[in-house]
Amino acid sequence: MNHTSVHLNRVIIHVDEATRSAIMQSAFLKNEFAAFETGTIAIEDGGGWSGLYIDGERTYIEIFGPSQGAATGGAAGICLGVDQTGGLEDACVALSRSGRAHSPDLVGRQLDGQEIPWFRYVDLVDSGTSFTSSIMEYDKDFLRRSRPGPNAGLDCISRQQYNAARFQPERYLKDISEVTLALAPVDLALFGSHLETLGYVETSVGEARTFCGQEVIFHLMQSTASVKGVVALRLSLLKKKDGETVYRFGPGSVLHFDAEFGASWFFGPASG
Repeated sequence: MNHTSVHLNRVIIHVDEATRSAIMQSAFLKNEFAAFETGTIAIEDGGGWSGLYIDGERTYIEIFGPSQGAATGGAAGICLGVDQTGGLEDACVALSRSGRAHSPDLVGRQLDGQEIPWFRYVDLVDSGTSFTSSIMEYDKDFLRRSRPGPNAGLDCISRQQYNAARFQPERYLKDISEVTLALAPVDLALFGSHLETLGYVETSVGEARTFCGQEVIFHLMQSTASVKGVVALRLSLLKKKDGETVYRFGPGSVLHFDAEFGASWFFGPASG
């Protein structure tokens, strides 16, 4: 399968409560950095979640407080996505060739008291640890049903079309270009194997494993007691950042801007 077919959709990050609060209260993040909103998502059967969303053109960051039963952060998730109708089935076929059978599940969303199809997905890693990964495909009628307008006649929904309602091109963030993850050995091996099957090219040097796609690079390292989950995000920007270039958010996150069109966002105890 060509690596251009399965892209990054979003990165899910759990941080400690003090860091989450600092991120939520940051005037720079809310008013200058990117599209920024908190929201509660209601899905079928009374389920749902509340998170903080920082949107780029095609990718976005989803930030939560500590995962259930944990006092600190470290839990993480990677959601990959396809931009063409049928792309999820193509990914399942590729995965099946490596001996892994996957059958997509449908997630519905509650909007105005009505449940409508939202996306289909398959889990890649859900081993009961603090890391999960999946591939998703938006239902082709979701935007027509939820946001009437220019997208009403689409035969498929790309990540860019989905993000368009929130993306703010006059701000800094364009997209996530690299993700560094610290994972348990079993998760590192399984996620790396899935990336290879989906067409990502391994270019590892040293102990960390690196997998390159057309739009995103994943760096995978083994977790420790203090370093786990999302360690860093490399971000592409729409404009250069003048003035202040380092922003700290609580004890567990710091954002560094480069001199050019890039920034690095670090997470975890060592970042603070």
